[in-house]
Amino acid sequence: MKKIIIYILILILLMFTIPLIFTNVNVKETNSEVVDSAQPVLDKSDYSNIKLLHNLDGSVEELNMNEYLYGVVSAEMPANYEIEALKAQAIVARTYTIYKIKNGSKHENADICDNSNCCQAWISKENRQARWEEQFRDEYWEKIVKAVNDTNQRYITYNGEPINAFFHSNSGGKTELASNVWGGTLPYLQIVETVRRRCI
Repeated sequence: MKKIIIYILILILLMFTIPLIFTNVNVKETNSEVVDSAQPVLDKSDYSNIKLLHNLDGSVEELNMNEYLYGVVSAEMPANYEIEALKAQAIVARTYTIYKIKNGSKHENADICDNSNCCQAWISKENRQARWEEQFRDEYWEKIVKAVNDTNQRYITYNGEPINAFFHSNSGGKTELASNVWGGTLPYLQIVETVRRRCI
């Protein structure tokens, strides 16, 4: 079982690092800091707060971006995964959120919703912790918070714009061209084979 989890983690890391390798990365000087355009620093005024639509009751809650991402990462990936995998998930979730806001929300009074069939999954801290075994609750939540905070304000771009950061748990052996799934072209979503190693 541990070998399968290790293979899945390697796959996830490959899915996020291979596109970065082939993306044109420009380094520029901004506010006396060197910023890599593959993970630029956010302008805090643009995306500091998120209006989250709760599909269950139709209410809208305003959350700080990181507080929102704690709920997304804890809903989208098991907290017992390696911290680097959780950090990758945090960056992708932040990128996806920014892309949705920048390109216009489909929700009238909210930026994004908590339904994974529409936007991306989200769960409150209380509900998330209630589903974990009691002895792991604090440890897991601290790990989620660390993953989000350690990647604070980081997101992925292509040609200077946030990408539509789709993510999945299993590629079935290789990723697919966006045009074969949704139509249209997204040059940063290419076919990449999954590297599998067999341990004897």
